[in-house]
Amino acid sequence: MRYPRLLVIAVLLTLLGGCSLTPPLPPAPSQPALAKPATLKRQLSVERDDGREAQTLIALIRLDGIELRAALLTPYGQRLVTLVQNADGSRYVAGDVPLAEVEERLPPAGWLAARLQWSLWPAAALREAFAGTAWRLTLTEQAREIRHNGQLIARISPADSQAGNREPVLLDDRQGQYRLRITPLKDSP
Repeated sequence: MRYPRLLVIAVLLTLLGGCSLTPPLPPAPSQPALAKPATLKRQLSVERDDGREAQTLIALIRLDGIELRAALLTPYGQRLVTLVQNADGSRYVAGDVPLAEVEERLPPAGWLAARLQWSLWPAAALREAFAGTAWRLTLTEQAREIRHNGQLIARISPADSQAGNREPVLLDDRQGQYRLRITPLKDSP
């Protein structure tokens, strides 16, 4: 039986389309147990390796043990989107601007949620989430290193970064070709 060449090519492309050369999204760690919900005020600066202009956003990150919610605002206070990461996965929810206009300028929701977790969660929570998977967390004196099957995906410095810290965090993402700087903002009077 002879199959038309285009049909064979279409089937192969469909099968290969599901295979990605990039690792799957990492397992989400359980959020730290908090005595009460907390809201972190951070400035996020996203720089891309492809030469596009860096973006600066204000993030109000709500941690309540069930989900991560991060309202992403322009430096002028306009709410662009809210990043939601919970048992249903990661997604952006529309803000003051139509979602279609904003999503193409932001990193993928799953990427940003994972990178915030890698930078703000305690190392023990990350290790627990990665247990039994191809993901690993390695701590050096200077940085946290996230690896998938031994390949370096991201380096986060300082190594002891977590939600309560008051110093900037730099995440150098080799997989996504981004650098994310997370800077705590002082509370306004």
